[in-house]
Amino acid sequence: MLNVRYLAVFRAVAKAGSVSAAARMLNVSQPAVTKTVRLLEERLGLALFSRVNGRLIITPEAERLMPEIERLFGTLTVIKNLADEAREGLSGTISIASVTTLSMSLVAKAIENFHRAHPGVRFDIKSLPTRLAVQHVATNYVDLGVLDAPAGALDMETIELCRSRVCCVLRRDHPLARRRYIEPRQLADESIISFSDETTTGMLLREAFHSANVAHNVHFTVNHTMTAYTLVRRGVGVALVDSFPLFSGDFTDLVVRPFSPAIETRVCVVFSSTRAVPIVARNFVHALKQAVTEMVDTHGNMLVLP
Repeated sequence: MLNVRYLAVFRAVAKAGSVSAAARMLNVSQPAVTKTVRLLEERLGLALFSRVNGRLIITPEAERLMPEIERLFGTLTVIKNLADEAREGLSGTISIASVTTLSMSLVAKAIENFHRAHPGVRFDIKSLPTRLAVQHVATNYVDLGVLDAPAGALDMETIELCRSRVCCVLRRDHPLARRRYIEPRQLADESIISFSDETTTGMLLREAFHSANVAHNVHFTVNHTMTAYTLVRRGVGVALVDSFPLFSGDFTDLVVRPFSPAIETRVCVVFSSTRAVPIVARNFVHALKQAVTEMVDTHGNMLVLP
């Protein structure tokens, strides 16, 4: 098999037109260049250079090799550049599985910031229910997941980004919008939009209402926070869900108020425990943390940093 270093020396001599110039170009001695060219000639069984009137001239047979040699070194340059970009997290594709609410808010904000600094990175975003998002990560179908889940609920590598409080979503003209926080007793006569008791948040809400001796009457059960916000906007009722859709900027006509007693869920990045994570995906975690910090600065009463 040919030694690439031999070809590099041959290429340098061919370009420089002399052994001495090639030696200076490669920062090696002239005898080293001469020896390498001789070894390559022996390996190929071809004379690569001849002397004409004292000048070193590439032979016609060697000239035929030059296009392929140039193509080879072009490919090597591409490989090196790709490796450099991968090492620095400047290229590649990041595949993400996320619940829809986070995809439209936190993940979107992080991608906006990350893309500005790393335009060569591509994204493949899958908005899924929590169960399917976890499955995608666990089976290595995506690089990472961005999920909201109770503490200790995920058996995989987890980086907590923040804790999100359950909030009460109201129209701005609702009487309760004037309150700093909302308690179960204030919702006794309201039409409530929330998650089912099959969810962790739904169970915790039922327990909070039970402790306050208030009936937990959910009139509209949803499995998607955006649906809850849309129903509130249409005047159907008030919602007890998370606050992330508000961060997307699409619901300026609504307000959120913290629910008391506080019910929190973790918002975290998750990685499979059976697969090495690409450098570029690890770098994206910094963008997610920065996006959370910006959200906390804007809505600090709804999000808590770890």
